[in-house]
Amino acid sequence: MARHNPFRDRKIFSQMWWGAYITLALTLTTLGCRANQIAVPEPEPRENVLIVMVDTLRADHMSLYGYERATTPFIDKFVADAVVFEHARSQANCTFPSVNSLLTSRYPGIFTRQEKGQLGIPESTPSIAEILKAEGYHTTAVSASHIVRATPTEYNPSGGFGRGFDSFVEGCRWLHGACVNKHVFDELDITEEPFFLYIHYMEPHELYQPPKRWEKRFAGEYDGYDFIGNGDPNPIAEMLYDDGPKLDITENDIQHLVDLYDDEIRYFDGVFRRLIRNLEERGLLDHTLIVFTADHGEEFMEHGHVKHCRGVWNTLTHVPLVFRFPDIGGGKRITSTVQNLDIVPTVLDYLGIESDDFGLEGVSLLPLIEDRVPTRMFAFTDSGRYRAVDDGRWHFILDGVESSATFFDLRTDPLEQHDLFAGGGPEVERLSAALNRWLQDTGQWVRFDEALAADKAKQEELRALGYLQ
Repeated sequence: MARHNPFRDRKIFSQMWWGAYITLALTLTTLGCRANQIAVPEPEPRENVLIVMVDTLRADHMSLYGYERATTPFIDKFVADAVVFEHARSQANCTFPSVNSLLTSRYPGIFTRQEKGQLGIPESTPSIAEILKAEGYHTTAVSASHIVRATPTEYNPSGGFGRGFDSFVEGCRWLHGACVNKHVFDELDITEEPFFLYIHYMEPHELYQPPKRWEKRFAGEYDGYDFIGNGDPNPIAEMLYDDGPKLDITENDIQHLVDLYDDEIRYFDGVFRRLIRNLEERGLLDHTLIVFTADHGEEFMEHGHVKHCRGVWNTLTHVPLVFRFPDIGGGKRITSTVQNLDIVPTVLDYLGIESDDFGLEGVSLLPLIEDRVPTRMFAFTDSGRYRAVDDGRWHFILDGVESSATFFDLRTDPLEQHDLFAGGGPEVERLSAALNRWLQDTGQWVRFDEALAADKAKQEELRALGYLQ
């Protein structure tokens, strides 16, 4: 028997009422009645949808998730009216294809197998923008990303993210959140409701440089490499991956980069506060569904790496995920493991839009929000040479190139410094079996070598573009 969903019922009732309203109006016209003598209530409008994507934001560096520094004081208060997911997993460790997956609810494999030069969303794969546009939504994107764009850049020669958007604003490439907000507010001045708005902020992506006039909270005086002082990890990456000059990097150097990264998060917290206040001033906040998340995290030598796109540890794939619904109580923190793939199904379920024909691979989180009953026990990652599964506590990572595996207890070892795979045990077997089932269900098990070859070819292409090192 299908689960009773009061939120969907409310949406369906709204649509039924709209149909009844049209029928009544036609009947009155046929009978020659004067419509102004009969008061017919307006149908309930659909809620607006806003997705806030924060590039490179590690969940464990937000005070929202227990970080010791007060990096997100406004967001910490904002979630009093929202639902926070403690264990959300992105499906990749890079903006491409993580954002592709988020906007389509499809695992990354179909994006990494695209032809050379193609990083966007294939025409055969519907995105949330296309789905909502077909439902009568005005669709807008404002992106500061060099990857998530409608038009080409040197890092993304095809663009390819604009399909389904009425407006795709790209004027803030690499610029701070204040620029992004300005364009968002300009778009809201001319946007009709209901609207779908996707915002892609670049804080705290490197370079870790809050605006010069903004007072830093965490980074103090630093006497060392100029590039470290400028929040630039790229010379370290060149040393590690491109045979660059050897550098004597100390813990103090890495800590200064972390301090600047945290300052960027704190700066963004103010950017987000201004966004929410503006929505409130426009009278939009109380009928807008807001989703807050990130595409991936960042490494600071926890596993011998900097930046991102290498490995699928918690530092890179544990992301924030917050839903603020107009009419569902907030203050909830849910510990079940979920995926960024679940965002689109949840939005469509909430709006009462049937999604069976879109090939979505995530699930709606409304049953979990209502009943706290998990609809899926595991989250999966499909990124380059790695495939991984976790259940909120245990994290099993398969390296398909090396044919090796690692296993971590996220509760006692959140930075994943102690590999437990060699010890074996029932939990290793349980998660290994779950990963095998998922590989079979997604068709990768019999074509795993083919999938790894396609991933390798795409990564080599991205390195040639300068996107990867």
